[in-house]
Amino acid sequence: MVRSTLPSGELSVMVGHPLVDEFLEFCRARCRPNTLIALAWDLKTFFALVDKTPTRVTSADVLAFIGAQSSGGDRTVVRIDGSSGVSSRTVRRRVSSVSGFYAYLLTRGDTSVTRNPVPRGLRRGGNVPGHARVCRWSVT
Repeated sequence: MVRSTLPSGELSVMVGHPLVDEFLEFCRARCRPNTLIALAWDLKTFFALVDKTPTRVTSADVLAFIGAQSSGGDRTVVRIDGSSGVSSRTVRRRVSSVSGFYAYLLTRGDTSVTRNPVPRGLRRGGNVPGHARVCRWSVT
């Protein structure tokens, strides 16, 4: 992730993929600097774990990402309390960032993306199939 300041004094953030960087540029004028940084970090984390280009991501990839984040499968996560995985609030924020990115691509209509891979109806409280007792999300 590369952070820089534009001549106008505004923050610019890039993660290195043209579609993601265009989305971040779109969001730059619409959100606060810390929100932009969190959004960039969320997308960088997602695409680093999924290891696919944005146009190749599937719902299964999103569910696997949620499971990895919740169970500590992401070895870059270090929790102060000693538990594994990131907090459910962080997972929700990251999934929301990914969903927003894909909503942007669908609205643009000039990519091969034809649907948002983030399953609708993800909510706290249940389990994602295949992630029982590990992830507090369910598909409704």
